[in-house]
Amino acid sequence: MKISFSPSPVYSPHGRERTQGEDLTSVSENDLRWYYFLGQLSISHADVEIGPSWGWIPLFDAMCSVRNAMRSAREGSGVWKVDFTENAELITFEFDRGSLRATPTYLETTLQCSVDEFVDAGTRFIAGELQRVMLEYPTLAGNQAARALAQAVRRIASAPRIRRGQ
Repeated sequence: MKISFSPSPVYSPHGRERTQGEDLTSVSENDLRWYYFLGQLSISHADVEIGPSWGWIPLFDAMCSVRNAMRSAREGSGVWKVDFTENAELITFEFDRGSLRATPTYLETTLQCSVDEFVDAGTRFIAGELQRVMLEYPTLAGNQAARALAQAVRRIASAPRIRRGQ
């Protein structure tokens, strides 16, 4: 499974990181999730792509949503819905005995993989994107919401793995 993000040439220039200045130390989690780092999200596995087609997704909203889905996945069976700040679309993640089924409302397809594959992909995605944006905006490293996100993902990634048949 792969989760990735790419800045949008059309929408990225409108993110507040570019319009409000570069000191991101005190920006709230809510503001990061709604107004900063706009781009395109890709979620794929085995030639199935379920990332939304619109390119104005705020990166932190995507990362926080993936973090929450990862947490739910580690807790075992259940359903987690990821909604988007910019419209009414969503992705439903269903977890059952170590497997994941992700179904978006905006496509006629379903992605399936193991929970471990999803958690590993989510961990790589969030760690990689945090590193990328902190290199461009070093003050983000001092932001409490960004630090809390990184810590939460490390905890989830190190939690016991779900085994098939549990």
